[in-house]
Amino acid sequence: MMDISALPQAILCDRDGTLIEDEHFLNDPTKIRWIDGVKSLLKRFHQAGVKILVITNQSGVARDYFGTETVETIHGQLQIDIREMGGEIADFYYCPHHPDGTHPVYGGLCNCRKPAPGMFFNAIKDHQLTPELCWVIGDRLRDLEPGIALGMRAFLVQTGAGKDHTKLLSEQAYQTQVTVIPSFRNLLTFAVASLSE
Repeated sequence: MMDISALPQAILCDRDGTLIEDEHFLNDPTKIRWIDGVKSLLKRFHQAGVKILVITNQSGVARDYFGTETVETIHGQLQIDIREMGGEIADFYYCPHHPDGTHPVYGGLCNCRKPAPGMFFNAIKDHQLTPELCWVIGDRLRDLEPGIALGMRAFLVQTGAGKDHTKLLSEQAYQTQVTVIPSFRNLLTFAVASLSE
């Protein structure tokens, strides 16, 4: 039985390399490959009342590789996949910008591309979140840094770019605030175990 008291208000999740395999500028919903065990755990969190918020950098838009409608189509398919399992993603946030982008609207600096906190602030406002009661998870340090700064519990997965970023973690002042886990599927096990230590 899942201990509700041990669970967060929301989990702010990276997308590529964390929930699904990183296809490197994914532009086709038929190429979505969920990482093993992710969908079933997302269902359990949803049933326990935990909001799942996907927060992702999508610089392919700024680079003119695909448009915002492609990103939204991908997110629509992810939602379909999760609903078929009996789960739900409460919201999707994505940053279409990149400093070196060629798109006339999305090229240049912004306050939403991780590690900037813009998408986190939006999620907190939209869903009336208390950051200290939330978790953040991703395969890159930039996925975690906004959440850490806001007081969220942070988890670095070893899928995607996670193994490389684990090496970088030892150089960070916040390293003790990050729990390294094999995959998103292991999140609940590691989180609950750490609470009992």
